[in-house]
Amino acid sequence: MRIRRRDVVFYSPWAGPLLTPDAQPSGGAEVQVLQLARGLAARGARVAVVTYAVDGLPATFDGVEVIAQRRPRWRLGLARRTMLLASTARTLARLDAHVIVQRAAGGTTGLVALSARLSRSRFVYSSASTVDFTTARLGYGRLAVGLYGAGVRLAEQVVVQTDEQAELCAARFGRRPVVIRSVAEPSSAPPVDRARSEGFLWIGRLARYKNPMAFLDLAAAVPEARFTMVCAPAEGDPPGAAGELRRRAAGLENLELLGPQSRGRMLERIARSTAIVSTSDFEGMPNTLLEGWARGVPALTLAHDPDGVIGREGLGRCAGGDPARLAADAREAWAARASDASRGEACREYVRTHHDPAVVIERWAEVLGLGAAQPRPVSTP
Repeated sequence: MRIRRRDVVFYSPWAGPLLTPDAQPSGGAEVQVLQLARGLAARGARVAVVTYAVDGLPATFDGVEVIAQRRPRWRLGLARRTMLLASTARTLARLDAHVIVQRAAGGTTGLVALSARLSRSRFVYSSASTVDFTTARLGYGRLAVGLYGAGVRLAEQVVVQTDEQAELCAARFGRRPVVIRSVAEPSSAPPVDRARSEGFLWIGRLARYKNPMAFLDLAAAVPEARFTMVCAPAEGDPPGAAGELRRRAAGLENLELLGPQSRGRMLERIARSTAIVSTSDFEGMPNTLLEGWARGVPALTLAHDPDGVIGREGLGRCAGGDPARLAADAREAWAARASDASRGEACREYVRTHHDPAVVIERWAEVLGLGAAQPRPVSTP
């Protein structure tokens, strides 16, 4: 049997900023990929991550190889798209991996699936949101939608985060995916004094489905509380969204508007928050909620409760799409912030039980066919 150079390669082109010295933020899918890569490498697997080249990108991290892919300098036009497709194809052709994993929907799914088929590698698709399996495609063109669908159908295995995603995947593609919960490291930091919590925290890009303006409406409706909004602009955000957000935020004295933060600073802010707010129409299993729960910080969501865990496990409040109810929930959470310690412990316990790396990594290793763990040998002087 041919000995492959790598056991697992994750194709995650937007993960690079998280690996730079400043650890600039990226999306939740990228955070998940890096956590999985670290965990599998610690288990003894030969793991690599493919990402777009950025300044400060290391050759390795925590035993994981980093493969940098060049991006075209052109911003618009057919030439840029053609060069990007060619760059992706060249990078994928030389991976030499037993398994290639790609996360999050897009035309790239089809390219990665085809590359894996040509190189006789296994291909595993991993979902990042419920929208991966609905008819809405967030503005992607027909070619991207077609490539994505082909990629899901060519995948040897599909991995989803929630039972809700599993049902949607079966309905749209006729596939029966494997459910593996997102990984979240329990926090070792002592709980923050909830009486001194710093208010409600919203983190995200300005995509329409994330409804960032709804957070400003919430701040206006609950003037007695404090609100912090951390915005990480990304390609594809609506034109003018950042300017409109700044104009509206300027009139709210109880709102602090911030730009991208390093991951370390973000985790500190999360730990000091009264609740993590999500105003999205849909999500997968948001990393921001998981990181909050790991630190005993509950969730406050406008519309989406993934698999109903927020209500069922006592992890916060979901307003069922009603802005007035969201405001009422925020008032109640703000008033009770000093006496809601039991909810914080429920959040921590949920993460320990369902999202602990030791459990999640083993489930991934099983799906990827990695066999028994082979921890790295410890060198002696």
